[in-house]
Amino acid sequence: MSSAKEDAAKHSIGQLAATIYVELVGRAFLRAENAATFKPEPAVLAKLAFELAVAFHEAGKTSLSAHGAQNVGYNVQLTDLAGWNK
Repeated sequence: MSSAKEDAAKHSIGQLAATIYVELVGRAFLRAENAATFKPEPAVLAKLAFELAVAFHEAGKTSLSAHGAQNVGYNVQLTDLAGWNK
């Protein structure tokens, strides 16, 4: 994979992690007696958001590769390629 593709993948994972983090923080926010608290800590939620984003990205790649083009029953041999040099 080229450097540009790796950067794009990291950027998309970062964006997804940020979106997940915002959702997690919004759900973990607790207001009690005019004081805001987070359960669990925001740093733990950030780590979890990145782990979830990476897992989501990997599952998406696996799903796309399973539904991609497949050459079932076609076996290319070296002799087949040699015949193309006519």
